[in-house]
Amino acid sequence: MKQSLVARVAVALGGAFIFATACFAAGLPPDKYTKWTSDDELFVPMKDGIHLSTDVLLPKGATGKLPTILIRTPYYGEKTAPLGDMRQLWLRQGYAVVVQNERGLVLSEGTYRTYLQDAKSDGNDTLNWIVKQPWSDGKIATIGCSSSGDTQPLVAANNNPALLATVPAGTWAVGSIPGNHTQAVHYRGGVPYTGFWLRWYSQLATSERMVLPPDSTQAQRLRLKTSFDLVARNLFTTDSGTVDLSKYMLLPSASILRKLGSAETPYDAYLTYGPADPRWAQTEFVTAATTSPTPALHITTIYDPAAVETTRWYRYLQDQGVPNQYLIVGGGPHCSEFTDEYNREMTAADKAQQLTEAPNAEAQAALAARLGFDLRDMKFGDLAGGDARYAGDDRGWALLALRWFNHYLRGADNDVTNMPKVQVYVMNQGWISGGHWPFSSTHFTNYYLREPSRSHGAFDAGALSTSPADHAVQDEFTYDPGNPTPSLGGNCCGMDAALDQRPVEARKDVLVYSSEPLAEPVTIAGPIEADLYISSSARDTDFMVKLVDVYPDGKAVNLTEGAFRVRYRDGYDKKALMQLGKSYEIKITNMVTAVKFQAGHRIRLDVSSSNFPTFERNLNTGGNNFDETKWVVARNVVHHGPREKSHLVLPVIPDIDSKASAYAAYASRWRGERD
Repeated sequence: MKQSLVARVAVALGGAFIFATACFAAGLPPDKYTKWTSDDELFVPMKDGIHLSTDVLLPKGATGKLPTILIRTPYYGEKTAPLGDMRQLWLRQGYAVVVQNERGLVLSEGTYRTYLQDAKSDGNDTLNWIVKQPWSDGKIATIGCSSSGDTQPLVAANNNPALLATVPAGTWAVGSIPGNHTQAVHYRGGVPYTGFWLRWYSQLATSERMVLPPDSTQAQRLRLKTSFDLVARNLFTTDSGTVDLSKYMLLPSASILRKLGSAETPYDAYLTYGPADPRWAQTEFVTAATTSPTPALHITTIYDPAAVETTRWYRYLQDQGVPNQYLIVGGGPHCSEFTDEYNREMTAADKAQQLTEAPNAEAQAALAARLGFDLRDMKFGDLAGGDARYAGDDRGWALLALRWFNHYLRGADNDVTNMPKVQVYVMNQGWISGGHWPFSSTHFTNYYLREPSRSHGAFDAGALSTSPADHAVQDEFTYDPGNPTPSLGGNCCGMDAALDQRPVEARKDVLVYSSEPLAEPVTIAGPIEADLYISSSARDTDFMVKLVDVYPDGKAVNLTEGAFRVRYRDGYDKKALMQLGKSYEIKITNMVTAVKFQAGHRIRLDVSSSNFPTFERNLNTGGNNFDETKWVVARNVVHHGPREKSHLVLPVIPDIDSKASAYAAYASRWRGERD
């Protein structure tokens, strides 16, 4: 079965990329069933009378009652694709699979007024509905990536006895927990993350939409699904399908969706909020109040923007002593652990057919990169990261989830709960493991900004060194909101997350600080911070940073990026404008990575004041920004010296070999287990 291009694009924007079906490869357990039934577009009632569009898939020929895998999603493509979230594997192993669209989206009734609208209560009602079905044995687990992962901690917070295990992957929806001020990736350092959310809300999560006729029947819904595309248009592309930056440049930023004619979305209001706005309380994020002892595999990937939120949420649960929680940080971009699994199920003919449907050369190239993604030799963009398979197994991710479900839903006496609490893929190194996040042995090491040496290139403003600067230096650049520094790599959610930064680093509005070529490798894994002393001619401005791995041939690949709006330096609930001639200390956080900087490479920090369109432009006026149309050009300065010790903080792992050996021993046991 083929998906429409709209369905594929919908999933690529916000979740796992879903592909057509083929037979399962060797290495997985023998199939218990080879066929299944699918009862689509059932209307499951919620307690307030709203009905949610739900598909029920059952292995054909199964006798007795079955455990269930539940997938709740906003995405039309994820609901209709036959291989969504490895569901065929669950069916072949004798699980029932239930796939449901969230309230107010696709063919589900209701209105999507806030992100994750009623996810907690609707999830609980759905669990209770499943338990009452004649095919259900009353045991349920959940799985899903991106927004399909976001709903799971909220559903688990009900502590419904039927929900026995979860696999939340690529979780963005972390709100108010200690140390987190991102409001579910809607901000980085108080800077709105507009590049992603403008597209996501306007195409995939509108509050206004074409609605079903009253009291629609299942047959009507099936006909409508067959006859119509149920996903809104992408308003941020040209007629040929390429990204149209001029649409992101529209001002005021709070009116972009209105000027493009978008249906109304929750983001229309969110654009007018600040990061500590009390109105955020109306949106149900994952918070300290949603803590649950339900067993969970918290999965993310190094280039997922929400690796920050996933690891921060896990750390909170870890510090609270919540049992049966595990953190796995894999290689690749957002939800790529699922992408790799889907690619393995496709035939060459399937892939060729999808490529012929791409509307233009740019879309075809992006699709080809995704179809070619393979964790055995992980490559995406300009990065080659090595063998990133889970436990060194071709079907490692699928087997991990299957063993998790078998243990908690079927009582299988396998070794899955004896896995290391924390497992991380380190690029250029391989997998490592430990018992704590961040790793207990982490040596947080300062790399100070200082004057360049003779070995530095023409674009280097200065050096990075573990020794503080000897004398004071001020590095200046001009930030013009009318000509912002363009985004290159990063963001979400394609295979172009890691790209050579040299075209951007050559700009005059980017400061580049590089270490000397490394005499020995330096391995880092964990949270990153940039502590900068800055000043500006403007009353308010932003500072952006990127951590970069510089190869001996000069290639400079981005690893992680962060942003900070200076007005929030005294707290996100305060607005403190700058005074001309005065310097201020800011801390840029919300960055995570894991990489081995090889000998001969350089560690680099890029500093600018924009990263557009990934982040909203600061117009430098000190006003609300979201309702303004005029801007001020700013002269921005980074200070470094004996007193103003601007520096980068890296989580160096000194015992990398022992952590790699520990993981290798675990992986060997894991591969030897029989299912």
